[in-house]
Amino acid sequence: MQLPLKNLVSLTVCLFFFLKSAEAQKIYTDSLNRLLVQKGTSQEQRVTLLCKLAKANFEKKLPLSFQLADQALQVSAGLKDGKSKAMVYATLVHLYVWKKDMKKAYQSLDSAMYYARKTKDRVTLGFVWFRNGWLDLVNDENDKSIAKMFKALDFFKGENAYEYESTIYHYLASFYGYGNNPSKQQQYADLCYLTAVKSQQADALNNAYFTIGQTFFDRFKLDTTKRNLLDSTLKVYKKSLWFSKKQEGRLLVYSNTAAVALNTANTYFQYFPASYRDSAEKYVDEAIEIATKTNLQEILLNCYGLKSEYYLRDGNYVQAEKILLAGLSKIEDGVVKMPLTKSRIFQALANIAEKKGDKAAALNYFKEYVANYKKAFDEEKINNTVRIEAQYQSEKKEQEIAYLHQQSAYTKKLNVFYIISGLTGIVALLFLLISYNYKLKASVRKQELIDQQKDAAELKAQLKEAEALQLKAEQALLKERQERLEKEVLAGNLQIEEKNELLELISDKVNNESHLSLDEQIKRIVNQQKRMDKEFEEYKVDFVDANPAFFERLQEKANQTLTRLDLKYCSYMLMGLTNKEVSIRLGIEPKSVRMSRYRIKQKLGLGKEDDLNLFLQKLGQNIS
Repeated sequence: MQLPLKNLVSLTVCLFFFLKSAEAQKIYTDSLNRLLVQKGTSQEQRVTLLCKLAKANFEKKLPLSFQLADQALQVSAGLKDGKSKAMVYATLVHLYVWKKDMKKAYQSLDSAMYYARKTKDRVTLGFVWFRNGWLDLVNDENDKSIAKMFKALDFFKGENAYEYESTIYHYLASFYGYGNNPSKQQQYADLCYLTAVKSQQADALNNAYFTIGQTFFDRFKLDTTKRNLLDSTLKVYKKSLWFSKKQEGRLLVYSNTAAVALNTANTYFQYFPASYRDSAEKYVDEAIEIATKTNLQEILLNCYGLKSEYYLRDGNYVQAEKILLAGLSKIEDGVVKMPLTKSRIFQALANIAEKKGDKAAALNYFKEYVANYKKAFDEEKINNTVRIEAQYQSEKKEQEIAYLHQQSAYTKKLNVFYIISGLTGIVALLFLLISYNYKLKASVRKQELIDQQKDAAELKAQLKEAEALQLKAEQALLKERQERLEKEVLAGNLQIEEKNELLELISDKVNNESHLSLDEQIKRIVNQQKRMDKEFEEYKVDFVDANPAFFERLQEKANQTLTRLDLKYCSYMLMGLTNKEVSIRLGIEPKSVRMSRYRIKQKLGLGKEDDLNLFLQKLGQNIS
């Protein structure tokens, strides 16, 4: 892919207004605050400014962002049009997701959709639908997300909302990343860049550089012999970092900049010799500086993890351990907790302690790993429950609204019918007074009206029956989701109970009077735990043994190329687990699961547009 901007001179021309010296520019938030206090600022404009301020502070001061959003709600209370309220609630969706409060995020989305129906402002409608699709993306529901993103683009068309359009193109490019569809990824990355230039917004252009760099990198990973793609990746990443420094006073979101710095360092770590260590550490330090200022704890921990990896390469286990502990101490007082990431850090610390020969430290780190993993599992279990309940309530409200619209339309028709009936009766009476000859005709007309009333009564009875069937279907759906959650909780609790048994076993089995040494006793217990983990993994995939015909047929489809890990992924998909749930169970990143899905589809000879889950379900039904 060619970078749309061919030289630095054209960049300077296109972005002249915000590429003047940073010292001569006012900080973005200061300009917003100055507009807020101006006398000529309308209430609607004040709401928009408060929403922008909330977005500007969410990385550094999340509580302040919520205060600003609350102020915006208070200001919008006196406005009749739903535009301002819809904009505020859509902003709250983003803030609550950042806070990891999915229940309130869905509640805010419901409110945003409700008020969006009360406005005709296309930019507001587009923004609400964008946040709707973005929330689906957060929950790994890409199909729903793509449809809503395109709907948002339809609203933005012709409205000069280039910043929003650029952000949507960024997400569309990410959908086709990881080798899924390089041509579409390139297409949307180009659109992301072009609309960012039109927006003249520093954040949009910085995000576009990140998108283009990731496109180069994804194509390189498909064929690592093409080093020119890796060189292009680094070139774009470095341009993004240069641009971020030049526009420091105008940038609102620094997470992309921190991610670019970390990706640059990781690229040097993975694909360059040890002599490039200074370059990698330079960019790691840059990412740490940004992440520390903006509370980007996930990126901060990954930075310390990368530093630790270099010391592990050197065999310096002491320094590797110190680096990881320093990373943990940096995020201890963070607003957003990350038990899953912490569990991985403690697991790495346990491995380092084991390599050092410090069994006691290894055991303590392993205990912390188990405790944080349990917290992560419990948190995910609660989030799944809240998410399913929120989605159910949201769908239920949409159905209720649709029913109310139908009922309102029916009421209008009924009122018209009554008016017509009354007028017809008056006309009939007048005709009776004028002439007796019209009596028979009036009688016939009256009978027709009675038949119409009967039809209306039958229609009302049918509506009531449809409402009862709808309620029954909703109850069945809720029961099905509840049973699924109970199965997931049962499988998770089994593993947690085994870990708890390990801790109790350690305290019971370690005996100072035993003829075995303390190290030998701990090794025996650890070996026993490994055996228990193996048995647990075999238990989770016992679907393979219970359904040999299904997996024999699956292997035939793949020409006997599927590994046992591939079959395990297929088992989880057939059991209905999402990518996010599989990643938590296996302790890997969601993107690794998506790559595994892509690899399995290739082995099965499926096209890129084919649905792997649907293929497995049909194959299972044919076997049964």
